[in-house]
Amino acid sequence: MPGVDVVIPCYNYGHYLEHCVATVTGQRDVAIRILIVDDHSPDDTPAVAQRLAAADPRIQYTRNPRNLGLVGSINRGVMDWASADYTLVLSADDALTPGALARAVAVMERHPEVGMTYGLAVVFGERNDEFAVADTTIFDYATFSGAQYIEDFCRRKNGVASPTALVRTRVQKDVGGYDAQFPHTCDVEMWMRIATRYDIAAIEAPQAYYRWHGGNMSSAYIDRPLSDLREQLETCEHLQRTAGAHLPGFGGWVADMRTRFAREACWLAGLACESGNDAAMRQCLAFATAIEPTIWTSKAWWGCQARRVLAALDRLRGRAGTRLGRRPFTPFVHGSLFGRWPGREAGADHSRPFEPAASR
Repeated sequence: MPGVDVVIPCYNYGHYLEHCVATVTGQRDVAIRILIVDDHSPDDTPAVAQRLAAADPRIQYTRNPRNLGLVGSINRGVMDWASADYTLVLSADDALTPGALARAVAVMERHPEVGMTYGLAVVFGERNDEFAVADTTIFDYATFSGAQYIEDFCRRKNGVASPTALVRTRVQKDVGGYDAQFPHTCDVEMWMRIATRYDIAAIEAPQAYYRWHGGNMSSAYIDRPLSDLREQLETCEHLQRTAGAHLPGFGGWVADMRTRFAREACWLAGLACESGNDAAMRQCLAFATAIEPTIWTSKAWWGCQARRVLAALDRLRGRAGTRLGRRPFTPFVHGSLFGRWPGREAGADHSRPFEPAASR
């Protein structure tokens, strides 16, 4: 029976931990081991984790002597501990769907050239039992080149939910650990680093639950989306210079990414104008011109300037915010399925309603 080592980094998520672990120990047709890596949590994580480990010999628990952050915690598991055929990193607030690991392992056993397999994720909130997913052995999947996966990311952003990404352990050891210089995009950087050497597979079935907290973007109305653009671009530029330097099209994909992100930053600047946040507006425009110096010649730039003038007029007339546009887009919509097959039309399968098990 194929083995899967599941690394569960946990910081202040003791109240989610038992549910997360139960969805792993209940997986079929694979030999499971679990390592809970407590990143020096001040909550009840130690008590919960120790109780779980005492009740099941497949579960191990370790506590960092100090807070190492997400990257340090993950590397303790995937690089220092994992030894099974496959490895999965699962945040303590997320969960697996029934049969998820068996489906992913079946694909990878059939395709030894595949270094990573991912699937769809059900976006949920605080209720663990809100969206029931039925186990299934009948599902569609596709394999594609790593270059295709990277190009898709550059052109359309991330289409992988982290709790669905199963990696071949020897591949993980081959490409190395997670990179601490990318604390917010360390998973994306790892997946693309794998894709520079191996094929990727996608499963068109719900493989995990991704918990979208009410405060994931919180007050960062403009700052967080802008930061996401900056971090994703820096990650791709780094990979283009390093692990992906041998891919002939990578430079062009990153160049297109800069242009698209500059336009998106102009749109964010327009939202900032309408909300009266001039500092955020200036940050967005500075980012746009830094990555695309000719952006000022584009419709996106001048559209932002027009919104800036209209917002100023509205404020003079005492109607501030009357033209406020929609909030920055997030693909993580409560009750939807998140995930993508590279090659499909942009937006066609990025986020769609989830059909409960009873209606399938």
